[in-house]
Amino acid sequence: MKKYGIIGGTFDPIHFAHLYIADEAKASLGLDKIIFMPNGNPPHKSLKKVSEASIRYEMVSEGIKDFEGFTVSDYEIKKNGLSFTYETLQAFKQEDVELFFITGADCLMDLEKWKNIKEIFKVSNFVVFSRPGFTYETLKEQKEYIEKKYKTNIIFLNLKDLDISSTDIRERIRLGRNVKFFLPNSVLDIIKREKLYK
Repeated sequence: MKKYGIIGGTFDPIHFAHLYIADEAKASLGLDKIIFMPNGNPPHKSLKKVSEASIRYEMVSEGIKDFEGFTVSDYEIKKNGLSFTYETLQAFKQEDVELFFITGADCLMDLEKWKNIKEIFKVSNFVVFSRPGFTYETLKEQKEYIEKKYKTNIIFLNLKDLDISSTDIRERIRLGRNVKFFLPNSVLDIIKREKLYK
């Protein structure tokens, strides 16, 4: 049985915290592969301006190229309509593959707003990593509540706080500030070439 991790996100842009989370999850859970899944048309981002999907896909491709077992999928980008997690997981479910859906603490807190979460638990192992702004006690309480209500088990990864966000990177670029220490140079080259976030 192969074990694949899926990390979804806007990745606008991908940065070192994304790569650290993926690498830690791969090592901790013994995953054969991590699939980065840039959102195509996520329902929760519909009011925000998001960079063109093909550019975000290219940034992820460049950002992960030095990591063994990291791949990127354009499944959600090519899919028509809104991108729902349960549909993506259903599409990637195979007889010989155990799926691990990896997401942040903020998503655990908002999980009951997601569509068809029972199906998410049915087809994958739900993995949550810690993020700045959430105490362990708060996350533990929410984790236990969700586990009890949906009769599932959530895997919790207590990671180092790398307080890097795509939002902050975009703002720094807008202000003309340096961002070299937040993301790979190959990703920064694409941002400069496309004149993103100005």
